Amino acid sequence: MGKSTERGRPGEPRDRILAAAAATFAEKGFDGAGVDEIARRAGVNKAMLYYYVGDKTTLYGAVLLDAIERAHAGVRRVLDEVADPRRQIAGIQGVFLSLFREAPGIPRLLLREIADGGVRLPNQALARMASVMEMTRRVVEEGGRRGVLRAVNPVLTHLLVVGSAMFIVNAQRLRARMAEAIELPPDVPADLSTFGADLSDIILNGVAARGETP
Repeated sequence: MGKSTERGRPGEPRDRILAAAAATFAEKGFDGAGVDEIARRAGVNKAMLYYYVGDKTTLYGAVLLDAIERAHAGVRRVLDEVADPRRQIAGIQGVFLSLFREAPGIPRLLLREIADGGVRLPNQALARMASVMEMTRRVVEEGGRRGVLRAVNPVLTHLLVVGSAMFIVNAQRLRARMAEAIELPPDVPADLSTFGADLSDIILNGVAARGETP
């Protein structure tokens, strides 16, 4: 019962535990994070934490799986609700930007897992990641058939869409630090929504002038 990956109502114990765990793991890493601190931040005792999720390793995996499940569901909604492949690509990026903005600890954890080879990613999470990548592949191929997208590598397209969202959200604290120390160029986007729109434009249209080839 407590170990389902479905999300309940906001404020339910399992959601609070996952949110607290995501923040704690992001701040301190797996080794530095303590179950006592996670329970305290979630407003539950350790017995409740173990009941709703499990031990520390299970909890870490549940945090990552929950985030990837949310991304998977969001991308699925985009493909169900939007017909134009170009808008679908922008929508997929929007899903990840929204997820990472709502849970800024998640992109930090994912980057750490990528650097470590995904050693702590549950197999179910890996399967869901592959499923999202497959959805992007179908969008790219359908866009090519319709003549609205170029025949590009779908895996690289997916990595560009997701990786740029992950980097931009991760870089927000550095951006704030830079803004305190130096004057940023006037064309640096002021918020994540503008960042997302500009990223989607570059991904979909490139940086070369139309008709120009390197």
